[in-house]
Amino acid sequence: MDRLAEVLSVLPAPMRDPVLFAIPFFLLLLTIEWTAARKLEHLDATHADPGRPERGAYLSRDARASISMGLVSVATMGAWKFLGLLGYAALYAYVAPWHLSPRHWSTWVIALVGVDVLFYAYHRIAHRVRLIWATHQAHHSSRYFNFATALRQKWNNSGEIIMWMPLPLLGVPP
Repeated sequence: MDRLAEVLSVLPAPMRDPVLFAIPFFLLLLTIEWTAARKLEHLDATHADPGRPERGAYLSRDARASISMGLVSVATMGAWKFLGLLGYAALYAYVAPWHLSPRHWSTWVIALVGVDVLFYAYHRIAHRVRLIWATHQAHHSSRYFNFATALRQKWNNSGEIIMWMPLPLLGVPP
C-alpha cells in the first residue's frame, strides 16, 4: 500500500483519482462493444426494424446523451466533493463527540462498514423516495444496457453527501 502511495504522490493532484486510470480501458471496451453491435446489426439487417436498433445495440443519440451526461457529471462532482469535504471536516472538528485515530485498525473497519451501509441506504432510499429518485434516475433512463449507458451518472449528488454525515459524528476522520 505504501508503494502505491509513493507512485501516486509523484502524479499531479488532479491525476490521483483512480477513475482516470480506468478511462482508457473503458474507452477500449466501449469501442469494442460499439463495433460488435454494428457488425451484428449488419448481419441481422433483414429481420430488423430499420428505424430501431436491436435490443442492446447502440442508438447513436442515446450513446451521445450518455457520454454527455457522464462528462457533465465529472465536471460537477468536483464541486460537490469539495463542498462535502468541507461539511465533513466541519462536523468532525466542531460537532463530533470524539475523534478516532486514523492509525488504528478499528477506525478503518468502522469507516469501511459505515461507507458500505450508508451507500446502500442512500441507494435504496433513492429508489423509494420520489424527490431523491429525481436526482438519481439519470443512470436508469436509457432503454439500452451497454457501456455507454454506464456513463449516465447524476449531476447532483447532494443527497449522497448528506448520507455520509454520520461518519464524522462517529469520529471517523476526513
